[in-house]
Amino acid sequence: MKKRLLLYVVFGLVLYLLFLIVEMPASWFAWGLNRYSGGMARLDPLTGSLWHGNGKLVIYYPQTVPHDLGNTEWSINPFWLVTGRVQMHLQASSPDQQVDATLRFGGNQMQLLDTKIALPASALSSFYSPASLISPQGQVSLQIGKFVISSKGLDGNAEIQWQNAASNLSTVQPLGNYRLEINGAGKTTNLKLTTLRGALELTGQGQWEAQTGQLQFAGSAVPRERVAELEPLLTIFGNDQGNGRRALNLNLGLPRIN
Repeated sequence: MKKRLLLYVVFGLVLYLLFLIVEMPASWFAWGLNRYSGGMARLDPLTGSLWHGNGKLVIYYPQTVPHDLGNTEWSINPFWLVTGRVQMHLQASSPDQQVDATLRFGGNQMQLLDTKIALPASALSSFYSPASLISPQGQVSLQIGKFVISSKGLDGNAEIQWQNAASNLSTVQPLGNYRLEINGAGKTTNLKLTTLRGALELTGQGQWEAQTGQLQFAGSAVPRERVAELEPLLTIFGNDQGNGRRALNLNLGLPRIN
């Protein structure tokens, strides 16, 4: 009798524990997202549970500048917990921007899988204030098949495209379409910029060091046509090196991975 009673108590406790896990509120997810991102990502207001819910996602980078990604829905597959990992699907949308990403956490690393992000180029000024000097316009998209972020650095490939690029410093609109290829190979991530089409040719190569956060990029900006109209924009890159060519060099300190 005592053994049967004990069995009932244990069984009841297990069921109650499962109930608590299933009914964990969405605030737990918001707390984890805020903590893991170092305060850069916040969700509010919230509805739903830890496993499936939605809310408004706001990115703070720099931390004093909010960027609203709109209504966000997430779902966490609990079966991945058996493997010691967490896999989450995240979708965010607003009239002019979209985020569709799968994230996997575990083993001291984070993976981005089948990720697509699209936003207006004007939003770049929120994340990198010097970009406001040229008032970028057009549409920027990011595509990732698989990207692994760990203490060793970055592994994987990604591609950023800037479609119908434009600036209020030039009457040439659009300037062109551009592609930035990102190839992560551990501590060093290689960058390659190419021009797909357009009046202004932008090319270059660079590297980002994960442990120091140092980004070095060397390239050039060359007018293919409508040179006089492009001159006001080209002057911000420095002196003419011949045939309208300007140096496109960057040496920046970005967030590092330890």
